[in-house]
Amino acid sequence: MNMWRGSSLLMAALLLLLVAGAARAVRPGEAAPVIEAPMADGTVLSLSLLRGQVVYVDFWASWCTPCRQALPALDRLFGQYRDQGFSVLAVNVDRERTAALRMLQRLPVRYPVVFDPDGHWPQRYALQGMPSGYLIDRDGQVILVKTGYRAKDLPQLERAIQHALEETR
Repeated sequence: MNMWRGSSLLMAALLLLLVAGAARAVRPGEAAPVIEAPMADGTVLSLSLLRGQVVYVDFWASWCTPCRQALPALDRLFGQYRDQGFSVLAVNVDRERTAALRMLQRLPVRYPVVFDPDGHWPQRYALQGMPSGYLIDRDGQVILVKTGYRAKDLPQLERAIQHALEETR
């Protein structure tokens, strides 16, 4: 009986460690967790398909006011740097896809958008707020984490994108 109790305690401790590890936010210097989610047409897009590019992963929702400001700003950056190997992957977390699609009609973007209504990827990245963005280098390492959006922070993001693009030439 003692052996079973000891095993149960060990299993409980291991489970707690796994849960605690899964809830830790992704930080610069770490490998970006892979994202696989459907786009509006049902095609599944994986972050791994963008390997070799500098990618900004943007978690957003239609109810998030700063997200409405970030989408067009990120689209401008995408348009400016995509020929140099930069991409944006937008991960929408709305429970109802129709709200996100309405927002994208008002604020169209040229970069890929995937949908995660069950919140798998925000949970995996352990988001600290909305919007949340992760700049990922060509090797899949997170190099910058941004929580929230303020227009005055855009030059810092742009410099980080430029630096990442130059690093890999």
